[in-house]
Amino acid sequence: MTRQDIPEFAPMLRLDGKAFVVLGAGQGIGEQSAHALAQCGARVLCVDSNEARARAIAEATRGVPCVADVTSRADIQKVFAMAASEFGNRLDGIVDVVGIGVGKTLETLDDSSWQRQFDLVVGHAFLAIQMGAPLLVPGASIVLVGSMAGSWVRGGELLAYASAKAALHHLARGAAQDLAPRRIRVNVVAPGLTRTPRLLDANDEEFWQSQAAEIPLGRAGSPSDIASAILFLASPMATHITGVVLPVDGGAGIGMLRPMAKSASRPATAPGRS
Repeated sequence: MTRQDIPEFAPMLRLDGKAFVVLGAGQGIGEQSAHALAQCGARVLCVDSNEARARAIAEATRGVPCVADVTSRADIQKVFAMAASEFGNRLDGIVDVVGIGVGKTLETLDDSSWQRQFDLVVGHAFLAIQMGAPLLVPGASIVLVGSMAGSWVRGGELLAYASAKAALHHLARGAAQDLAPRRIRVNVVAPGLTRTPRLLDANDEEFWQSQAAEIPLGRAGSPSDIASAILFLASPMATHITGVVLPVDGGAGIGMLRPMAKSASRPATAPGRS
């Protein structure tokens, strides 16, 4: 191998001049992802259902705030119309972090809550892919935040959530096939148990300690752990990776984790973030 055959690896993480849309950018994994992209030089359209959060993360990353209910087709149309206006009818990537559990069991799920769960997890991802893809340039990347719940069998309050995340994983792989001829990559980051603001509010420290003892690497994930994987898949570092579900779970998928002691889902009245 000659010197000319050895690429410059470090610059592959730079995203200077590139434009991204982050859905669910206001807190947790979405907030960390917006920072990660911006620190590497990208301009970011920061989408959140909460106006204050959208404006705060946009200000922090020198991005563009956008308030939208991502489960609404009309609002997703507005998101990508704004992206086209701000970024000159071209996008280099979409990151979709939105997804929350409705927290109902097989016995208590009704038609509306089942449909709501799929809207909150997979419906908006379909809308984002369908409406965002025409703006994506060759070499662009779509990264969806799935869940290890979509790969493991989960009942109880996680039944609908896990089913929807499994559908999200399948959607990503199918879209990766469809968009590959345009050199657009579609991948999933699948977190295990992660210390997001929502889950920190829902569980006490005893819960976190007990779960950490069951994770091979000894702790739950942090939002920055997930954002780091998103950054990798969104960057030219991953230029030959598509249709992948990447676990970021501290080794829990090895099979050493017993069923979780408490559900990671809680009832929601508005779109939330993973």
